[in-house]
Amino acid sequence: MILIQQLEKLDQELQNSYRSDDINFEQLAIFLSNREQLLHQCMQVSEIVHSTEWQSAIARTQLIVDEMSQLGQQFATDYQKLNHGQKSVQLYRKFQ
Repeated sequence: MILIQQLEKLDQELQNSYRSDDINFEQLAIFLSNREQLLHQCMQVSEIVHSTEWQSAIARTQLIVDEMSQLGQQFATDYQKLNHGQKSVQLYRKFQ
């Protein structure tokens, strides 16, 4: 069950990382890679797969996926606004 505890700790670090105001995307990628490896290790142990802790890990996985999807959508929206603003400034300068 040490693997499941490592996964829970990694999930907390991952969530703290993408919920912070200053997201370190390199660190986030490392967390996600480590999480994927840890999930694969957990799936190799039948005691873990049939435990309630595993069900909690599955629920956390869904939460993480949902939150990161929302974060990606927010970044896309922010980028569109920034891009639109830059085009507006360019047009303004053109007519100055």
